[in-house]
Parts: sequence; C-alpha cells; structure tokens
Amino acid sequence: MEKKAKNRLFGVALLAGAILTLSSCNSFCNEADTSNFMFGYDGLNTTLFENNDQGIDYIKNTFINEANFDQSLKDTFSTNEIYVSVYNETTKKYEEKKLNEASEQVFGEINGNLKYLKVNEITAREVTAVDDTGLRGNITYTFGLNSFTKELIESAKNNGSIAPSNKFFEKLDQKIIDAMIAAGPSTGIQELSNLSRSSLTFDIFYGYSYADYISYRNNGDPDGTLLDSLLHGKEGSYVGRNNGLLARAGYVKYYNEVESTDYFYNLKKWENEILSEENVNNDEGFTETYLDLYRNVLNAKVVNTKTCITVEDGFYGHTSNDPLNDTVLISGKSKDFWQGWGEAFTKHGFFEGLLVYPISIFVENLSHAFGMNGVGQILAVLVATAVIRLFFMLVTLPSTISQQKMQFLQPELTKLQQKYPNANTNNYEKQKMAQAQMALYKKYKVHPFSSMLVMIIQFPIFISVWNALTGSASLSRDAVLGLRLSDTIWNVLTDFTAWPSNAGWWTALVLILLMSASQILSMFVPQWLNKSRIKTVGKTKNSASADQTNKTMKYTQIFMTVMIIIMGFNLPSAMGVYWFAGALFSIAQSVIMHFVFINKSKKGKQI
Repeated sequence: MEKKAKNRLFGVALLAGAILTLSSCNSFCNEADTSNFMFGYDGLNTTLFENNDQGIDYIKNTFINEANFDQSLKDTFSTNEIYVSVYNETTKKYEEKKLNEASEQVFGEINGNLKYLKVNEITAREVTAVDDTGLRGNITYTFGLNSFTKELIESAKNNGSIAPSNKFFEKLDQKIIDAMIAAGPSTGIQELSNLSRSSLTFDIFYGYSYADYISYRNNGDPDGTLLDSLLHGKEGSYVGRNNGLLARAGYVKYYNEVESTDYFYNLKKWENEILSEENVNNDEGFTETYLDLYRNVLNAKVVNTKTCITVEDGFYGHTSNDPLNDTVLISGKSKDFWQGWGEAFTKHGFFEGLLVYPISIFVENLSHAFGMNGVGQILAVLVATAVIRLFFMLVTLPSTISQQKMQFLQPELTKLQQKYPNANTNNYEKQKMAQAQMALYKKYKVHPFSSMLVMIIQFPIFISVWNALTGSASLSRDAVLGLRLSDTIWNVLTDFTAWPSNAGWWTALVLILLMSASQILSMFVPQWLNKSRIKTVGKTKNSASADQTNKTMKYTQIFMTVMIIIMGFNLPSAMGVYWFAGALFSIAQSVIMHFVFINKSKKGKQI
C-alpha cells in the first residue's frame, strides 16, 4: 500500500474514533440532579421572615446595597423614605403609602410565625446621586421576585410576550412550599420528616437562624467559622443550610416521578389549580410564548451541566457567587462501584463505562481522601494524571520505544537522505532510499507507523479524561486560591469583577502560563535531544526530502501544541492541571528514554 494511502487510512480511522468518542460523551446527571440545578438557578421568588420588622429591614438594606444608592445618605436613610404603591378599592386608583403603614399590602403569611414578601414595586425617595437638575431621583425596586424571574420577565417584554401576574407568582410559590413540605420525609433529614405548614419555622426552612444570617450578611465571616455553621449546622441550634427544607426539597419545583423528563410538569399542573381558584383570571398564568422562553432560558443554563459524578450524596456545583447558596444537592453514583460501573456502560455509553466513570470515581475518592478544601482536588488531579500517564505508557510502550528508536536513528536516516538527495523527484532514488529505510527499520525493529497508533489510542483517552474531570462533582466545589477546577480559564480571565484583587483571576493566569510553557517545552525537548544526537554525524547538508520531512513534523507538533493551549482556555481548569502535569511527565519520559538509548549505544548494544 502506498504511504499516502496508508496515511489516509489512518486519518479516516482517527476521525471515526473521534466521532465515536465525542458522540458517546453523556452527562451522568439524573433527573433529580438536573432538577436541583434548575432550582439553584431559579428557586423560590418568595423570601420568608419571622416577622414584618425583619422584612422591613430586608427592604431597607436592599436599597442601601443598590449600586446607585448615595452612600453619603447611608447612615441617615430611614424607612420613612420608602413608599409603596397601594391600590385603593374605593377610589379605584393607586396611592402611595409609607412602608411602615402598608404591611398588609407588602407582607403575606405562611403561618402565625412565618411571613413572606409579596411581589411589589417599592420606591425609595431621594437616595440616588444628584442629577443635572440638582434634584435627587428615586430608586424603584421590585421585591418578591428572584433575579432569574426578573430577567425572564424583561426578556418576555422585549419579545412581546406577557408575563404572569404578581398574584400568580405568589400563589405558585405557595404551591411549591406545600410540595416541599410533603417531600420532607423523603429527604432523610429527621427535622424535615414530620412537617406541616403550621409547624414550619425559619430555622427549618432555611436551615439557619435569622440572627446568624443577618450577622453573616452585615459583618461577613472574618474567621471562616460562621459560613461553615450556616452551611452545616450548629449543634443544638439548627440543621444547617445543606439540611434545610429549601436546599433539600426545592427540587420538587421541577421534578415529578411520573413525568421525570418533563421538568415543567409540576408548574403546568399548579398553574391549572391556581387558575381554577376564585379571584384569578385565566390570563394571569403562563402564556405559551412565556413558557417556551422560560423553558429555553433555563435549559440553556443546565444543558452543559455534567458535574454529577460523586461517591456520596452531597452539595456540589456552582450556580451563583453567593457561597451560602452556591451548591446544589447531587446524588451519589457509586454506593456500589461495580453496579455503578455496569450502569455506566448500559445507560451512558461504551467510553463512559470503560474510562470516564472509573477515572471520575478515582478522582472523587482521592478528593475526599485528601480533603475537600481545594488543595485536595488539585492533589487528586495530579495523582490521577500520574496514574493515567503510567497506564498509557504501559499500553503504548512498544509503540513509544519504536518511536524513540526512530528519533535515535535520525542520524542514520540523515545519511540515507544525503545519499539519495533527489529522492523527492527521482523515482529510482526514491525507491532505493525506501528500501534502505525499510532495511534499517527491520534491523532495529522499528515500526514507522507507531506514532499513528499512539495518536489513535491517545485521543479517546484524552476525551475520556476530559469528560471524567468535567463530570467529577468534587472539582466543582471549593476553590484553590480563588479558582474552581470546574471553571474554564477563559471565563475566569474575562471576568474582571473585583479585579485586580480577585485571587481566582491571577490563579487562572498563572495556570494557563504554566500549562502553555510546559506544553511548548514538551514539544521542543525531544527536538533538542534529537539535534544533539544528529551532531554525531558531522556537518552535512540536508537533502530536500529531509527538509520536507522535518518541516512536516515541525508544523504538526506546533499545530498540536497550539490546539492544546487553545483548548486549555476553554475547558475546565482541571484540564489545565492535567495537561501541565502530563507535559512534565512527557519531558521526563523523553529525557529518560534518551539517556537509556545513549547508554546502550555506548555499550555497543543494539538500541
């Protein structure tokens, strides 16, 4: 078979392998995991309080924290400057009331000890910077809706779609809260097992006390202990956010066991119930265009979510920049490793079962063993990289040795190319040089196409490692020097929030520089070693065929290196760590093989 035909065959095989591998890369997130991620992005619109005074303080602090708030008025700003637009049934007109006088219009009741903030546009007077007229303006803020819903309503307006009414959103949240209470026993948390609407408290709903929450919001967490107690609970006080009803049962907004793949099944069911009630018009619910927009926007946020492989149930992921509400509940996938491994083959795909699942579970176990603190995840990726590269080296050892022999034989090949300088244009010389090369390869037991075999084996391993690290839930939690291993370097470097004090930005920059430098070194080290061997031939002039071969190899290596660096920007940071460690491993392997062959050559042994 002609050399070009063989190259085409290898190219087709490599492309087929790439398509097969990429088409089999599936997410391990089940329906409950996806529902939890959806709720992480779009949770309740309702905010609960123990009493109206807490709600009033919340409204005041929200205005104070607004970007346009005149900070010089921060200490003197009072609730007397906050007004609510209230509809007067007698005059059939909207009238302004001070916040302290409009509690009935601003707050609703879950039970005697638990209030919620209704959907309202509330205005704070004379709190913005002075405008061109010398007058202070107003800030109007919509309370009772989360940021996702506000953005969705704005998008709907821009698309000419009608959003549901404020009354509908309030009633919908009541349905969701009742469903969460009903799901309490299934959470496995004792405090949530015998709940009712009348027995629901702030501590049980959120998992922490209002006093500790306000302390965290107002004073931060200087010693790092308050956030931990808010998340995991305080002995004898509360169960912690991660065991609160909101975090444990919020997924019911999007999950239904009967129609588990229809994430909007419950919302549509509750809509029908609300529209059948008194004082609710049929046009106050979801329109088809609004529901389609809702579905598309939320699906876009979770479609690429893969961080669902974990050894135990726990809170992972990254849905917001608020450490108190960042993670979501993910179910463990390896309570029985062998069962989980078998399901990986049957439910997800061949490569998922063969490589993705075991690699990811290996990283998960290492992360938990080293400590879930950011550094533990880094160590897990480094150890996994070493094991994977050792495994890859053993599998491809014959091909690697053959490839190294070809580089070591470069002086001999250079002599042949000089002996037949016109091999590119003269068919006789081309045939004679090919025969001489094959004789040389046969003498030293070299397989010229071994590098192709290494590439074919390497590609699915690379894709599988990529998916394993992307799917590892532990890598999506706990930052090291401000950087999560699940975040892409590009997204971090293009986010200038709090720059230049943002530690994660600098960590991402250092990582991409280290990865790029190591990749470039791993490309040049074999070339430098090869040049040192070729020098033993003496000063000779390369033939045209030698120049063409060297150029092809050089451009191929540069292309591959550039592609890895580009992918390093756009793949999870864990891949940057993997490539950095892998490049160091390759450099060490090249140097070791070089001196092994040099040593054999000096002793007169056949390489």
